[in-house]
Amino acid sequence: MNISEVSIRRGITFFMIYILIAGAGLFGLSQLKIDLFPEMDFPVVAILTTYQGVGPEDIENVLTRPLEEAVISVEGVEQVSSISRTGVSVILVEFTWGTDINVGENNIRKNIDLVRDYLPTDASEPITIAFNPSMQPILILNVSSDDLGDVELNQVLTEQVQPRLERQEGVASVSVSGGTEREIQILIDPYRLAANKLSMDQIKSAVGMANLDIPGGLLEEGRNEFTVITETRFNNVEDIRNVTVGYSPTGKPVYLKNVAEVVDGYKEMTQIVRNNRENSIVISVSKQSDANTVNACNNIIDYLPILEDQIGNDVSFNVIFNQADFIEKSVQNLSSTAILAFIMSALVLFFFLRHIVSSLIVAVSIPISILLTFFIMSQLGITLNIISMAGLSLAIGLLVDNSIVVLENIFRRNHELNEPIKKAAEMGAKEISMAITASTLTTMSVFVPVLFLPGISGVLFNDMALTIVVSLLTSLFVALTLVPLLSSRFLSLKQQQHRFKLTRLFDISIQNFLEKLTIIYQRSLKWILAHKKLFVLSIFVLFVVSAILSTHIGGEFIPRTDQDMITFDVTAEVGISLPEMNQIMIEVEEIIVEEVPEMTNLYLNFGAGEGFASMVGGSNNTASVFISLLSKDERERSQFDIEDDLREKLSKIPGIELAFQGGGGFMLEGDLSVKIFGQDLNEIKQLSTEIRKIMEDVPGLVDINYSYTQPKPEYRVFIDRERASALGLSVPQIANTINTAIQGSIVSLYRERGEEYNVTVRFDRDYRQNKEDILQILVPTATGKQIPLSNLVTVGVYDGPTEINREDQTRVVSVNASTSGRDLQSIRVDLERQLKAVPFPPDVRYEIGGTAEEQQESFMYLGIAILVSIVLVYMVMASQFESLLDPFIILFTIPLAFIGVIGALLITGTTIGVTVLIGGMLLVGIVVNNGIVLIDYINQLLNKTDMKLYEAIVVGAKTRLRPVLMTAMTTILSMIPLALKLGSGAEIWAPMARAVIGGLIVSTFLTLYFVPVIFSF
Repeated sequence: MNISEVSIRRGITFFMIYILIAGAGLFGLSQLKIDLFPEMDFPVVAILTTYQGVGPEDIENVLTRPLEEAVISVEGVEQVSSISRTGVSVILVEFTWGTDINVGENNIRKNIDLVRDYLPTDASEPITIAFNPSMQPILILNVSSDDLGDVELNQVLTEQVQPRLERQEGVASVSVSGGTEREIQILIDPYRLAANKLSMDQIKSAVGMANLDIPGGLLEEGRNEFTVITETRFNNVEDIRNVTVGYSPTGKPVYLKNVAEVVDGYKEMTQIVRNNRENSIVISVSKQSDANTVNACNNIIDYLPILEDQIGNDVSFNVIFNQADFIEKSVQNLSSTAILAFIMSALVLFFFLRHIVSSLIVAVSIPISILLTFFIMSQLGITLNIISMAGLSLAIGLLVDNSIVVLENIFRRNHELNEPIKKAAEMGAKEISMAITASTLTTMSVFVPVLFLPGISGVLFNDMALTIVVSLLTSLFVALTLVPLLSSRFLSLKQQQHRFKLTRLFDISIQNFLEKLTIIYQRSLKWILAHKKLFVLSIFVLFVVSAILSTHIGGEFIPRTDQDMITFDVTAEVGISLPEMNQIMIEVEEIIVEEVPEMTNLYLNFGAGEGFASMVGGSNNTASVFISLLSKDERERSQFDIEDDLREKLSKIPGIELAFQGGGGFMLEGDLSVKIFGQDLNEIKQLSTEIRKIMEDVPGLVDINYSYTQPKPEYRVFIDRERASALGLSVPQIANTINTAIQGSIVSLYRERGEEYNVTVRFDRDYRQNKEDILQILVPTATGKQIPLSNLVTVGVYDGPTEINREDQTRVVSVNASTSGRDLQSIRVDLERQLKAVPFPPDVRYEIGGTAEEQQESFMYLGIAILVSIVLVYMVMASQFESLLDPFIILFTIPLAFIGVIGALLITGTTIGVTVLIGGMLLVGIVVNNGIVLIDYINQLLNKTDMKLYEAIVVGAKTRLRPVLMTAMTTILSMIPLALKLGSGAEIWAPMARAVIGGLIVSTFLTLYFVPVIFSF
């Protein structure tokens, strides 16, 4: 007794099982986390080491090289790249995708420990940082207040808002940017300092010592013990001004106010943040790596009104960026696509069966299969993202295939053979069970290689493969249990005879159409069988023509998506001051406001900033711009059209370079880069200039820039060590004096109302303007005499050292570019053709990198995966038919479906990308299914009847015409919503859907004609 018979005879039991499945599915759906992409460990670890005052070449030799050699041997490391700048070494260690990044980071630390003793003792301890997509902000808020100034608002945000937001579920960190911070500034007048024979060190020491709580010990008084504390902390800013910093020759005290101006002011601005052309303070929120992005964002959005009431002061929050918006739109779009696919599948069933009960039986199988899939997804840890949802949308058309074949066979036996419905249900399901099991296994087997794909393609599409495999397994279970069960209970001949009494004319019309279609098909099949050599030759010619036409189809990695947001960087000349950069950005803002009426918000930030960002490359000359747009269906221009127009207008601003970010969101490099490797830095930089000129002439390449920064003008101070030593001065003492005078030093903390503010000492701005001011700085000798630095140092003007980039332990310079208006593959072909004419020295080589490199690698791996999937499909079919020849016949439909794929791509103007290749893999599993059902039935006729081969082929093909057309049309129509590129995020999946539709149309034709022809030889 097979499972179909058991389900029919134990109907109540199976009804209970399906009620349980529905409940478990709804529970699983409620537990699924919603995110943009599948959870992944971004396989990059950064190593940051600082060594103050050391130039790039020395940093390269004493820090970068030893650390590179230490980590290159760590298991799983794919590439090591580095940047050596003045005072800092940044090494990026890239692992193969799928590596446990925590294990990788620990192994890196172990190897660093082995060489730590060989690094300079003055260098900092190397810090490792594992990158993760969750480090990117998921929510950016603009904060404003009519009652509070910038300082007070910044303080409220740091002390009250930030910790409260970090306590919200799913939130990992919250950062505050922009605004101003209070600072007590001691601005020294060097001439008054010299007149009083005082040094910077004396000022720093005096201020620091005057602001301490010094314990005085314990005092016993009677039965009590008192702690004695000498309270010397500053009570107000006037106390600071009145600090005694020295004495005159007559013994009169010299106060700080005699040699400096003490200002209760603000930190000097190093970064500017603006929102909608006004200086602003923003909050950036990052989520925990395992948190639900949508829930985390929504929790904060819901909490903001409560937070506003709690902190008062008319503080308000406005959302600048909310990643949950795009995720929800994308997931809702795919959900709507799935619903449309369901409706279209139901209409196809209704058209062919013309029986509402039969259509409902198959229609019910879809949500049951999906609910069971949701439950299994929740147990496997698969999130609800645009990858897994696309898998479900694609699977909708496939889910009904098994149920259609089973129901159609039951329907045929009951209606045409007049078998009792219970027997028809049992025998109909049993007769077809092996065929649909084999067809399900073939479709599943094509996705097995995806689970083992290396690189980002494997990580991204793993969820899709698992989702489709799970949904197909559930659909097979449903087709062999629920469909026979419902058919035996609700599908009877009497119901069929009285169906659609009110629409009998419609019913008869469809019946006549299908009968005529069957007659036409039978006649055409007989004619083709009579002229099969001519038919095979025609198909071969068509295949060759398609292969030739395929060379005219461009290629790309993953289609860009319109995310309702434009992001780009503006880079000005190196060494530009913050005020000058501000003027440039005001001009940028004016152009954006004028040229982008679709804009809903404009946010930008620029400047060196502080902390980690400053160390790894933040500078005054680089700005990041974020433009929020109306949703895609509310504007006429696409995001990419707006970008092209902006690029044209902004490029007219002299002295700036632009770099627009792609809409893929996969944290990859730029679209295309040419990497030039060699040891002579000047030589490869000269070559990069020549290559940039070539790239500027390649149509489609835009935003071309170098990987290295241009030289920055700087003053270099050279100390006369012998003279300094003779005067009792050390090199660090002189260097620290210069640093304090210009950069400033924090010497104490000023407390007021429970808050702490930095007390900073530096020269007044009037005395730190140029080289001469450096030479006038006074340093005290061991005898107390004040010596100007002009007697101890020389100052020269130089172009500051640029950064040194390395990759795989070799120096490298890259020329990077974005693409616009052309596909990446065509651009790459044109560029490589021109690069072959460049005479590279023997010790210099070049590589194509960026997204183009990922594309080439992914195409190679997916090509191998498709070949492996074909082998697996053949093995499944060989096991099914116990024949080596029959599966080979069906395999002919796979390469010839290529004709339909090429035709669809050419007609729609679609390029070949990773998603198209995934669609090709899907086709491998789909196109053979109808062939399996057809060949299986022909073999049954040959084995169980006295039919000759020709008769069995004609009868078998005629009998299987309806289920073949039904399964093909349900799959084709279910993918039309995806192919039409409707809604947010649909750009990714449209190429795949178009490829599958084109391939399936042709493969259906091949199944109905080509397979019978090949079988007849």
